[in-house]
Amino acid sequence: MKEKTYYVCSNCGFKTTKWAGKCPNCGQWNTLKQENQNKEKSSNLKIIKLDEIESTEVFSYKTNQKQIDEFLGGGFVVGGVYLIAGSPGIGKSTLLLQLSKYLVENSSKVLYISAEESAIQLSLKAKRLNSKIPVLESNDLDDIIFAIKQKYDLFVIDSIHTIYSNDVDSFIGSINQVRLCAQKLIEVAKEYNKTIIIVSHITKEGLIAGPKALEHLVDAVFYLESDDKYNYRLLRATKNRFASTESVVIFKMTESGLNIIEDDFLTYIEDTKELEGKAIGAILEGSYLMFIEIQALCVKSPFGMPRRTSVGFDLNRLNMLLAVIEKRLGLPMFEYDVYLNVIGGFKVNNTLVDMAVVASIISSLKKITMSNNYVFLGEIDLLGNVRKTKLPDILQQKLKNSNVKLLLHENTPNVEKLLKAIL
Repeated sequence: MKEKTYYVCSNCGFKTTKWAGKCPNCGQWNTLKQENQNKEKSSNLKIIKLDEIESTEVFSYKTNQKQIDEFLGGGFVVGGVYLIAGSPGIGKSTLLLQLSKYLVENSSKVLYISAEESAIQLSLKAKRLNSKIPVLESNDLDDIIFAIKQKYDLFVIDSIHTIYSNDVDSFIGSINQVRLCAQKLIEVAKEYNKTIIIVSHITKEGLIAGPKALEHLVDAVFYLESDDKYNYRLLRATKNRFASTESVVIFKMTESGLNIIEDDFLTYIEDTKELEGKAIGAILEGSYLMFIEIQALCVKSPFGMPRRTSVGFDLNRLNMLLAVIEKRLGLPMFEYDVYLNVIGGFKVNNTLVDMAVVASIISSLKKITMSNNYVFLGEIDLLGNVRKTKLPDILQQKLKNSNVKLLLHENTPNVEKLLKAIL
C-alpha cells in the first residue's frame, strides 16, 4: 500500500503535491492543508460483457402529474441523484414541497432534510401548500447519512451549500465542503438504492455555485428559471441520464403554490393593436409554444455610422440580420438607425425569433402593418434561408384548429418569401 501526500486549498479546492504559503490558484495565504491518500492496487477486477447483463425494468417513483413525470422520464428513478438549482426566492423549496406532497400521495416515503430553513419556516410554506411530510432539521453530514439509511424512499436535501462535514477543515459552503458532502451523499444513495434530490444555489452568472464536478457527479441537473413579470417558472434540464433534456415544465406562481401550465400556447402580448414595426415571434420550449412581441423602429440616420440599439436581443445577431436584409433584399439598412425591443423585459437567446426580428424591421422600414394572426418562427442563416424547425404533432394539430397563421420554413423558406408574405 502506497501513501501519497498532497496539499489541498481550503478556500478553492486547488490540489498540489508541494506546499506553499500562498495558494497558486486563488492567492489566499496559509490555506494549503496536508492530506494523505492511501493507494492500493486491486487484483480482483470483474469484467463483464454488456450483452450478458440481464435487463430489468428500472423502478421509478411517480408524482402522478403528467407533465412532471414525462419531464423526469417516468418519475424519480430508484438510486438516482438529482440536482435542482435556481436563484434565491425563485421557488425551489415551494416546488420541492409540492413534489414531496405528490410523491407521498402516491404512497412514496419522503423525508425533507432542511439544512437551510428552520422547521417552523418550512411549516408555514407547507400549510399554504397543504403538504404534510416529515422534516429533519440538520446540516450535519453524519446525521443526514444516518437518516438516508432509514426506511424512506426519497430524500430532499435543502441545500448542499449549508451542509458540513467534520472531515474537512474549511468553512461551510466552501468548495471542499460541497465536493466532499456531495460525494458522500451520492455514495450512500447508490449503495442503499435511495433517491436523493439536492438543492443548489447559483452564482450571479447563473451557474451552479461550487465545484464544476458537482454537475458531473449527479444523474440529472435541473434549473428553475423565472420571467420576473408574469410569475411563470420554467423547469429545464441541462443534464438527464433518464430522459430527454428537450422537455420543460412551466408553472404559474400563485398564493397556493406552483400550478402547472397545461395550455400549450403561452402568450406574452399585452397590446393587441396592429401597428407598424410590430411582429409576433414564437419560441419553442419543449412542448410549449411561447408567443412574444418584437418591436422595431427604423429612422434615417443623421450620422455616417448608423446606430444599432437592442434591448432583450443579442446585438451581434441583430447586426448579422441587418446585413442579410441589405444583401438579400437590397434594402439600404446602412442609411437607417435601428432600434429593437423585446416587449415584457425578456432576454431572448433563442434564434427561432430571427424571422420575427426581420419582419418587424421590414414592417417599420416599409411602414407596413401586419395582422396579429401572423406568427413568425424560424432561424435565418447568412444565405437568407429559414432553417427547418420540427414542431410536435400535437402543436401542429392545435395550430390548424386555431386562427394563428404560422410562418416558418415550410411556407416561408427564405427572406425573399418573407418579404412577399408581409407585403
